Amino acid sequence: MPRYSYTARAANGEPIASVADATSLPALAAALSAQGTAIQTAQALQKQAPSIRGIPYFEVLAIYRQIASSIEAGMPLAETLGLLSRESRSPKLRSLLHFLEREVSEGAQLSEAMKLFPWVFPPVHIAVIRAGEESERLAAAIEELAEQAETFSNMSRRFASALVYPAVIGTFALALLNFSFAFIVPKFMGLFMDLGVRELPPITRFVFFVATWIAPATALIILAVLTLVFLIALQRKAASGRLLLDSWKLRLPLVGQIVEKSALARFAGTLGLLLDAGIELPRALDMAAEGTGNGTIERILNNVSIDVERGRTLSESIDSHQAMPPTMAWRIGVGEQSGALAESLIKISKLYARQVDSLVTSLAGFMEPMLIIFVGSGVFMLVLGMFLPLIAIIQNLSGGSM
Repeated sequence: MPRYSYTARAANGEPIASVADATSLPALAAALSAQGTAIQTAQALQKQAPSIRGIPYFEVLAIYRQIASSIEAGMPLAETLGLLSRESRSPKLRSLLHFLEREVSEGAQLSEAMKLFPWVFPPVHIAVIRAGEESERLAAAIEELAEQAETFSNMSRRFASALVYPAVIGTFALALLNFSFAFIVPKFMGLFMDLGVRELPPITRFVFFVATWIAPATALIILAVLTLVFLIALQRKAASGRLLLDSWKLRLPLVGQIVEKSALARFAGTLGLLLDAGIELPRALDMAAEGTGNGTIERILNNVSIDVERGRTLSESIDSHQAMPPTMAWRIGVGEQSGALAESLIKISKLYARQVDSLVTSLAGFMEPMLIIFVGSGVFMLVLGMFLPLIAIIQNLSGGSM
């Protein structure tokens, strides 16, 4: 419950300066007026929440599930938070849960207390929990929120793994090839010069050429990559730069489809969850658009929200934007006609999540053989380039001794 510091004047004219808890400023004024006290000034006091950051996302989701299961078992919310606080091994999480327990024990809603930690709890999560509190479905709302958030987290993790694994293997392979070209090939060059070899095969001359330029080329590539990373980080701070990068990601082969379908899965799932929790459509649309993770799609969905506020149905508005999949508008239209829009949106989210899994599998299946071909070609060229002259030398020596 909010706390206010106020000044007032009692019925006998005596000035009063005090602090009181009230659900709102008008409620405080009404309570004081009933006591014969006329309020003069009032100011809401900001709660001093501890500065907590860096709590892993999976720990937050685990807490959601534990809170939901405890409430369903009949345990009071404040007691649940206290128990979880004492059992936690993380000092940050323990401090967070202890603060939430104290606030709830003093009469605050869980969503109000969570709002003081924007780095831990996303606005969408807080809105769903607040709606669950208002509809007296807190346990169900938290359980649904945790399930959907885990789905999105797993989807992002699989996509990242599909990119990280080839990147790590490729970097290691390139480092080995660079080492071979920089330190091993020059020894063969000296050996061939000592043996007086004049004519070298074309592939050997190419290997020597690469060995000569590998060091400056590698330095230039590293510098270019660092410059590109710096420019991208700089651009992401500006709204126009973020839109440009997000638009570019959507145009990448295969990766663009994964980014698009991931964003649509997040949008549909979040919107369905918010509608199921009882939040009105225009407000739910704005909140769901923020959670897509892509600025280009977010801008389209913001236009959809404007159309809905003007009286158009959600399916009509989405269908009017060519960048949105036609099947999505059709499925949403079916949900609107049947009166089960929230359920249809959650089904759409699951459908896109499965498509993302399939595309990620295809991406990994494409990148791994390409990586093997690239590394194998480099090793084959290196071995062939070095051993062809040696074979020729051995043959000459064998012919001369006969």
